[in-house]
Amino acid sequence: MRGRFLTMKRALALLAWGAIALGGVAQIRCLEPEHDFGAFNEDDGKVRTEFRFVNESDGPVSILKVRSSCGCTVPEYFRKPIQPGDTATVTAVYNPTGRPGRFSKSLVAYFDDDTQQRLLIKGVVIGAQNTLRSRFPVEDGPVRLRGTMIPFGTVKSGKVKSHFMDVYNASREPVVPYWTDVPKYLRITAAHDTILPGEQGVYSMVVAPTRDVPYGILTDSVAFNVPGQPPLKIEIAAIVEEDFSGLTEKQLAEAPKVSVSTDMLDFGEFQASDSPMVRTFTVTNNGKSDLMLRRVYTGDTGFDIAVPKTKVKKGKSVKITVTFNPALFQAPLLNGRMQVITNDPDRPLTTVRLVGIPRQ
Repeated sequence: MRGRFLTMKRALALLAWGAIALGGVAQIRCLEPEHDFGAFNEDDGKVRTEFRFVNESDGPVSILKVRSSCGCTVPEYFRKPIQPGDTATVTAVYNPTGRPGRFSKSLVAYFDDDTQQRLLIKGVVIGAQNTLRSRFPVEDGPVRLRGTMIPFGTVKSGKVKSHFMDVYNASREPVVPYWTDVPKYLRITAAHDTILPGEQGVYSMVVAPTRDVPYGILTDSVAFNVPGQPPLKIEIAAIVEEDFSGLTEKQLAEAPKVSVSTDMLDFGEFQASDSPMVRTFTVTNNGKSDLMLRRVYTGDTGFDIAVPKTKVKKGKSVKITVTFNPALFQAPLLNGRMQVITNDPDRPLTTVRLVGIPRQ
């Protein structure tokens, strides 16, 4: 009986000791877990800051490791045990080389008491000239751009296609760019109108072809304006195609079928003083419904194309006249392309070559 009483006493003592140990769980606190470097030049090199920790527990605590979210940020930390009431530091070193613009990087410090602390550094890097030339080669006053061409690629009629354009403010003053001469089929938006010093502005450009936008190759431009600078011309390029994806099997079976009488118009030898030269070809509809000539065009200079009608009924044809004016031709050789765009879902684009040899 007495032995059982001693065993119970010992168990209670152990429980009491365990409660004291649990009550003494270490606590370590970071005085300021976030640091803002503000704006600084990339040429200034690496920047660093120290995060101070204080041990508010009644036992020593050690930092086991510190991990950063990016290789551009390197941590340095105090590796000896931190005694109760003492302080220790974790240093964050950020490398801005090749990283213009705003940044936000995190670090996590892990302690041997199974706790952890998240740290944050942020700031804005004013890019060096070498970096800006490689990443933003187009200069427009205080801002830099990646290029002056927006390639949208293929865009289906009735659909939309987006592209993003980055603009960097290389100055120490806010810049408020704006756009003019925007065609009605193009929408340009930005999260913020003002681009702060050393930061990037991202413009979302969405092209949505309307009915009056021609099929085929679409080239256009918009004006990018920075206050105090002349407008900068930004080119737009897209290929507008008809969308046949919604046609049923029956509609496909009854669709128009295009046939072109030739795949080449030969203008022979010519010189600038020659009179305009005329060639013709026919387009025939071998399908079961009306063939619509969406567009017949060429990007080569000196040509005029006459299309007498744009609707060709089944079994019918239309004669297209192509007039070439040698006086307007500048290239050393005529090797052009004319595109015939129709609503034939199997052959929406037919190419006719335009060839000839200029004489001296």
